[in-house]
Amino acid sequence: QEKLRKAVGGIIAILFIVSSIIIAYILIDFGLRAQQEQIETLRRTYEVRIKAINIAKAVEGVWNYRGIYLTISITNNYVEPVTITGIVILYEDGTYDILKEDPFPYTLAPGETLEISWISQKEPVSVIFSAGTLEIITSLSAERE
Repeated sequence: QEKLRKAVGGIIAILFIVSSIIIAYILIDFGLRAQQEQIETLRRTYEVRIKAINIAKAVEGVWNYRGIYLTISITNNYVEPVTITGIVILYEDGTYDILKEDPFPYTLAPGETLEISWISQKEPVSVIFSAGTLEIITSLSAERE
């Protein structure tokens, strides 16, 4: 009777130890998987940010105002096609014009330049345009020529 009780106690102890090991393995595996998913998400986020920075460096916008004629040139020096989705023209008095219809959205191939002419009674202080690929979109400021 006493031997049987000790044997049952030993079996219960072994089952407790084995179940503790299994639970510890499951928790560690879950933690490692969650950490790997978080690292992958961060990697994708940084890739998108780096791509946005590269597009901002590679896509150039230049504008010129003479009389009532505003000329805007946007050149794609990026390695992929970039879509221009719109242009905002800001004036000194705080008003603005939004160009978002024909020809927008317009996809610029690498090396291609988009020329836009616009008649404006007021001289702009800034020209901002949005450019992006399928994954991202960023807003850029054109420089005055």
